[in-house]
Amino acid sequence: MERVPVVPRSGYREKIEALGFDFHGDYWREEACYHFTAREIEQLETATAEAYRMYCEAAAYLIEEKPEWMERALGLPREVCERIRDSWDADELSLYGRFDFLLDRNGIPKILEFNADTPTSLLEASVIQWQWKEDVCPQYDQYNGIHEGLVQSWKDIFPEGGAIHFAGVLDNSEDTGTLQYLASTAMEAGFSTRVLDMNDLDLQDGIFHDPSGDVVKRCFKLYPWEWMADESPAGCLADVTWVEPVWKLVMSNKAILCTLFELFPDSPYVLPCYLSRPQSGLYCKKPVFSREGHNVSMLEIHDWEERIRLPETEGEYNTGAYVYQQYVEPTVYQGRYPVIGSWIVGGEPAGIGIRENRSEITDDLSEFVPHIIVG
Repeated sequence: MERVPVVPRSGYREKIEALGFDFHGDYWREEACYHFTAREIEQLETATAEAYRMYCEAAAYLIEEKPEWMERALGLPREVCERIRDSWDADELSLYGRFDFLLDRNGIPKILEFNADTPTSLLEASVIQWQWKEDVCPQYDQYNGIHEGLVQSWKDIFPEGGAIHFAGVLDNSEDTGTLQYLASTAMEAGFSTRVLDMNDLDLQDGIFHDPSGDVVKRCFKLYPWEWMADESPAGCLADVTWVEPVWKLVMSNKAILCTLFELFPDSPYVLPCYLSRPQSGLYCKKPVFSREGHNVSMLEIHDWEERIRLPETEGEYNTGAYVYQQYVEPTVYQGRYPVIGSWIVGGEPAGIGIRENRSEITDDLSEFVPHIIVG
């Protein structure tokens, strides 16, 4: 993997905005790209498939053998835990998710976390970086089958066709753009769609209605399950086929990283992770529920005493439990720290997007950089 400077396209902002990427700000950059060999991409694909297999096994273990874990570690109401078990037993299908990998000094992908419920940076990974490749270096390939995978997955999840609602926080431009893009993939798959704000869903007697009074039977929600469980347990139990299904809540937290290490301690992709403070070593301390690098710190621990190496980042997730994930020395590329977002679509590896920062913690100011396969 190599970071290579490139010349930005003339008028590239207008080009990406024409594709619906109007929330890019300074987040999308064209001053560089990452080069991969075909072997490196194969290694990432293998790591992604194995990571998802391990996560599914960990989820099965927790749901089927340790159901009390959901109440204890995640603080979920019992009725929501029972709905998770029902969803899992019914094999409700998942649309997508994104692993965040850090390459160590030996080039081995290490799982930082799995964005299993509401991952964004989707439009730029699927469409925008492909357009960049076609314009700048069409002779090269890119590890990117995300769009095609999404279109096919809608057909797999709902083979009978019909209508799908898409709900999220529409005063957030990134969420709105992501919802609109996902709705377009469902339309390409032959579905009728309606995008609305999450607050416009009206719950009556266990059934959701949209502002027109229509019953919401299927709904993709770009809204975290833990927020729903906290705000409206009754809404979690409503008669709706949700995408993502509620069992994804078991994966979309950092406490499961500890179970992953418990079950797969010898995996080259799994970092040691604990719910309580370890005795010694370098660790990243992360809230069980957090997003965009908020409330993350780096610690050096001696005899269970914490010494701050990087102070905790700002955020609103510092009121609950934390996990301690072993620190891994990153590879630095021209002063940047890249994290590889590797997408799972329909249960299969589908492509990657790369975000980089000048510090070791990836946050909402990290920049997206495209990639190509060169050898």
